[in-house]
Amino acid sequence: MTLFGSPPSWLRARRRTTVVLTVVLTLAAALTGTAEVTVRDRIADRIAAAAGKRLGTTPDVGLGSTPALWQLARGTLPDVELTADGVATRHMTGLAVDAHLHQVRRSGKGGTVGSSAVTVDADAASLAGTGGSGVVVPDPAHGRLVVHLGRSGALTVPVTPTLHGRTIRLVPGRPAFDGSPLPGALAQEVTARAARTIPLTDLPLELRPRRLTVTDTGLRLTLSGGHAAVSV
Repeated sequence: MTLFGSPPSWLRARRRTTVVLTVVLTLAAALTGTAEVTVRDRIADRIAAAAGKRLGTTPDVGLGSTPALWQLARGTLPDVELTADGVATRHMTGLAVDAHLHQVRRSGKGGTVGSSAVTVDADAASLAGTGGSGVVVPDPAHGRLVVHLGRSGALTVPVTPTLHGRTIRLVPGRPAFDGSPLPGALAQEVTARAARTIPLTDLPLELRPRRLTVTDTGLRLTLSGGHAAVSV
């Protein structure tokens, strides 16, 4: 008899079982992780392709923190985020879009969205291109844009963006040249050219404009929508 003999057979069997279980669980976790990544990428790619047809550029797609396998099993994507730069519309180019779609479900050949929240940012360069202006300088403290015209930019027109239902109106104020207000007749001619109306029609996801603000970089339009059908 010895105090340090070989361990009993039942202990050796338990060790072997533990090793086998560890290997199996490790393989299962690896396979699940691979499946998760694969499913998440496929869902994101499909959404990006469908949204890209509307945006004119392929967006980045996020599916939130909920495992994609769980979302797929339930048939519902609780929170889908799409971000894209360089989006173009009929009236503007170079837009940045950040959209959150909630409760996205597949339905027949398309799908449905429970609700949505979208922000669209237009920087100063995009705004200048809209009206063929020289330089646009945001003035968020006064809720306006200052448009500099001419080669020197000495001719300035303050423009106040306002939201009226599904229309953005750019309302010009009194123009000035080198800091001095222009006389009446000339001022009227300049403001008539600076005025703009941008219709917000044919919006996807039943979106409605909610707020328009002047930011440090340009303009931000906030939209939201309720239940809506989508094409996949």
